[in-house]
Amino acid sequence: MKFDTSYLWVGQSSIRVLGQIGGRLDQAGTDDGTASMLREGRVYDNLWACGFPKPNSVFGEVSRRALRSKTVENVKTDLRAKLFQDREDRYATAVRIAFHDCVGGCDGCINRANPDNAGFMFESLDVMDTIYEDKYKLQMSRADFYILTAVTALEDSLKFNNDNLTQHFISPVRFDFKYGRCDCSTSPGTPVTRVFPAGHSDYQQVMDFFREEFGFSVRESVAILGAHTLGGASGAKGSGFEGFWKEDGVAADRLNNRYYSLLADDALTWENTDRSVVTGYGEERWQWEAGSTSDGVPAPFMLNADVALIRDIQPNRNGKSSCQFRDCSLSPSARIVQEFASDGDTWMREFAKVFERMVANGANQLMYPA
Repeated sequence: MKFDTSYLWVGQSSIRVLGQIGGRLDQAGTDDGTASMLREGRVYDNLWACGFPKPNSVFGEVSRRALRSKTVENVKTDLRAKLFQDREDRYATAVRIAFHDCVGGCDGCINRANPDNAGFMFESLDVMDTIYEDKYKLQMSRADFYILTAVTALEDSLKFNNDNLTQHFISPVRFDFKYGRCDCSTSPGTPVTRVFPAGHSDYQQVMDFFREEFGFSVRESVAILGAHTLGGASGAKGSGFEGFWKEDGVAADRLNNRYYSLLADDALTWENTDRSVVTGYGEERWQWEAGSTSDGVPAPFMLNADVALIRDIQPNRNGKSSCQFRDCSLSPSARIVQEFASDGDTWMREFAKVFERMVANGANQLMYPA
């Protein structure tokens, strides 16, 4: 019997038992590669972490195979060629997918029937899943692949910002990637409906969500919402909210602190409007608008959840604000917004740290690639 030396097995009894299991799976007609992997003494990256017995069990001690840095770089190369090439708008959807996967625990499972997941991200998700299935499903979990895709999007959108702007330059930071997340048993889909913060949420609802889901402080919650500097809302085909968080689609591809400077800009006139009047969406969709593109798309626009970071809007149950922007008092996190607006480097350093915490939600023993 020949063993793959890139894997470490402790205990000859473990090898014998796993080899026997591989043989039985082979006899049962399995065709997913599991039989040969076990029979030859190999193991998929996350078997231990994803349900295989822990040390001192009948199988003995088993260590996970190390994900190689070379593999990580190969994934990034494929993503840049097949997902992001001439599609900078997908930076935002890749980051959104990571967030939506990590609510409830990062597990490589997205419920496409959940209305909160509707919108532009499914097109990107289809491409991502194809790349994963074609080349990397035996290299890493799907959950790890989704997070690596988001990390690549953040790296490239920051570079895109700095290569194409003289204003809003952000000092480069490192977005760390660790692996070891486990996929749910039904990956890439799931029937589980996860609850996300509503676009019409007020300040307390936003802070409660991020504290309960990720353990974030107020400052960390304000920092992670800076991800809204990328992308926009998809209108009637998605949430019913519509617009770019910044001035236009190109600006929305750049990772910078413009999101905060727009919120803190006293020269802007923000109007609280019901976008469903325009889109025909079946429910009221109150949002904040301070301009529009030549195509009539609100830009910049903000959700209540965004504006609540700087103004105490106190919306009603349908999302309509109790006051107009300038008449609303400052919210408890207003000073943090103003700080991030004036110091993009500070925000970026804090964002990178809190993003790393978010994408570790539900995972144990994450490791750096070898």
